[in-house]
Amino acid sequence: MRSPADSPGGGPGAPTRPGTDRERAAAASIRRRHRLRIGLERTAHLAALALIALLIGHALYAQRARPSLRAEGLEVGEALARWSTSVNPRRIHAAIDSVPAPSVRDWLAALPGAGTEAGWDGETPARSALSVEPVADPRKPSRVWVATSPGARVQLSDELGAVDSASVDGHGAVFVLPRLEGPIQATLDGQELTTNALRDSVSIKSALVVGMAGWEGKFIAAALEEHGWEVDARFAVAPSGDVEQGPAQIRLDTARYSFVVAMDSVIRRYADRLPRYVSQGGGLIVLGEASSVPGMEALLPARWGIPTRPVDFRPETADDPRRSFALGDLYNLKRGAIALEMRDDDVAVAGWRVGDGRVIQVGYLDTWRWRMAGLDEDAVEDHRLWWAALASGVAHAPRFDRAVAGEVEPTPRATLIETIGTPAPAELELASILDDPRLLPLLFGAAVGLLFLGWMSRRLRGAG
Repeated sequence: MRSPADSPGGGPGAPTRPGTDRERAAAASIRRRHRLRIGLERTAHLAALALIALLIGHALYAQRARPSLRAEGLEVGEALARWSTSVNPRRIHAAIDSVPAPSVRDWLAALPGAGTEAGWDGETPARSALSVEPVADPRKPSRVWVATSPGARVQLSDELGAVDSASVDGHGAVFVLPRLEGPIQATLDGQELTTNALRDSVSIKSALVVGMAGWEGKFIAAALEEHGWEVDARFAVAPSGDVEQGPAQIRLDTARYSFVVAMDSVIRRYADRLPRYVSQGGGLIVLGEASSVPGMEALLPARWGIPTRPVDFRPETADDPRRSFALGDLYNLKRGAIALEMRDDDVAVAGWRVGDGRVIQVGYLDTWRWRMAGLDEDAVEDHRLWWAALASGVAHAPRFDRAVAGEVEPTPRATLIETIGTPAPAELELASILDDPRLLPLLFGAAVGLLFLGWMSRRLRGAG
């Protein structure tokens, strides 16, 4: 009878079957994958439970603690109402995409006073400022100052529509506009930013023109009257005779005259009264030979030079007609005086303040020739506007407050930063990463995804 060792393939030294080794290796590999799969399922399950526990813990914490909240764009206005009523956040962050309304800006500024820290960032308005002031002029124009970045395109409009536009060469632009209707708005590079309104008005009196009877006095008075000024005049025709316009007695006072035009030596009659008149706020325009009158030196911003000979008006000088005037250049400008107009390297017009008044000294002679040259159809109007500008530059015009309807924003960026502080990134405003409401949906989605993957893995391996 055979023993087991005598059977084929039996015994310790018998060779193994190749198929048996492969089956064992495959079985071992399946067991390893099965254990790894179960380990991953358990890991996913534990991670999902951890996320759920984190979300539940955060929810419980949020019930006790004041949250940190955020709003963007158009949601900021609605969020402010919610933050101020149903929710009491520890801190808030507003991401703005345009200039906020004054009510929104002030609301954000008020939150720290109620115990809620507030921060913001986003699109800040361009650096800009808008100022409107009345001009001492019978036609009641307004001077508009716009400060902004170089190269910006500025368009001004009032309630009736666009009124003017310009490209900024330096850091701002100045506009002189006719009567404005309501607040004025500046649009910078297509973006509506600054608004302002005329806050005061001016009261003007008459003008007094003094000099020898002649073409110069006639056309200076005519230019001022045509522009709307009431003009009194004293034109000397003889040592004992004058051509008078206005009252018989001249009372040199700011209650009667906004400014005086001194054309020549005839102003000597009033030289002793002019210093008091100017120091009290009266305006003074001094032409040519009037600069040489004794007693006038203290009022003048410069010394008057020897006049040049006038040049005939020609078509080639039509674009700059004042180059044809005789000019006594103004030199040795006093401290505080400024050059208002230059001819090449010479000062043609200078101005300064004396007390409360202003003085403009003109080096030109015979400005009437501009009006009579006839080279340009606009010569009469240009002469009139030039003299009107000189008059408004010195005229005594007390200001009176006027009511402003509605809200205006003359300096939107500066006001925004002054009111609610400088912008800061949102990350600096959050106490923890979970305070960002955008993260909570991601965590919840991750937990659901991990649970779903674990469930699918069990189903596929038949675990139920």
